[in-house]
Amino acid sequence: MEKLIVNTNLREQIYDILKNMIVHREIRPGEKINEEQVAKETGVSRTPIREALCRLENENIIEMIPRRGAFVIRQTETTVREVLEIREVLEGLVARLATIHMDDNMLGQLTECLEKIRLIPDENRYLMKYTQSDIRFHSILLEACRNSMLQNMMATINTHLQIIRLRTVVLPGRAKKTVDEHYEILKAIETGDENKAETMMRKHVVSVRRDSMKNLDSMV
Repeated sequence: MEKLIVNTNLREQIYDILKNMIVHREIRPGEKINEEQVAKETGVSRTPIREALCRLENENIIEMIPRRGAFVIRQTETTVREVLEIREVLEGLVARLATIHMDDNMLGQLTECLEKIRLIPDENRYLMKYTQSDIRFHSILLEACRNSMLQNMMATINTHLQIIRLRTVVLPGRAKKTVDEHYEILKAIETGDENKAETMMRKHVVSVRRDSMKNLDSMV
């Protein structure tokens, strides 16, 4: 955990710190978040911590239990399935709109991102680097869609997606499969075919969902 917060946007920083600790299982499912320890290690008051906890609760990442505190929620099979069903619809639309609004700069960023992912060895010790590049690919598309309401909707499931992504990428062959699927999405975008871009994105998310369900034990 970071030892000192210096920016004025305390709530956002505390939210990011807690979210990353949950995603990377520094705080595990079912575990209580120690507000006093967070306050001590970050050097902030309880107010921004509680505001950050409220945001995490609204995203169904933690549960606030009266007189007991905040606890990290375990991802169930239903949670994983529902999040990825929502993702299929939303990211399909992201791909469609991104294709419509795509410019040379964004297209160049997507191509460069995929080339970097392709060069990353498919080994466990490189998975974090691969995951960061994967997130970057989807972030570029989200920015390119130029729809703030859609971007906000994606933000509500983003933490769940990060948790799922880190548990799924360890499956043998999943990283290579994702790269191949991303290239199919990129091909559709390059030709300006928004229908195919949406279709390929939805197929990609369905593929991820199938593999996620296989690896469910490591997510809950």
